[in-house]
Amino acid sequence: MAELYISLLVAALCIGTAQSLQCYTCLVATSNANCMTPTNCSSTDTSCMTVASSAFGLTAIMKSCKSSCSPANTNLTLVTSSVSCCSSDLCNVSGSSAVKYSFPALGLSLGFLLVLLRSSAQ
Repeated sequence: MAELYISLLVAALCIGTAQSLQCYTCLVATSNANCMTPTNCSSTDTSCMTVASSAFGLTAIMKSCKSSCSPANTNLTLVTSSVSCCSSDLCNVSGSSAVKYSFPALGLSLGFLLVLLRSSAQ
């Protein structure tokens, strides 16, 4: 019975609400700290996009809401650019394309771990 309660708790943590996606947005900023304006996206937007570019020692960061987004990296001789995409509220907090955490995935993992520990203790 405890496994059922844990499963229900995990499922409740993973269910999203009907609110629109929130992303950090800015047109062009020279640092990530200057690109932290939370914005409610339109109902058609499903992704937060971050574009980080650098050329000749200068950095430009752009963040926006998008209906579709494809991650990409471009490395030319003097210019580099990376596009990162994510799909949870305010997930584009970082100006880099590094791995970002996911609360539903963390909650689901914790739930499975608790079920496994409970099963092995019996």
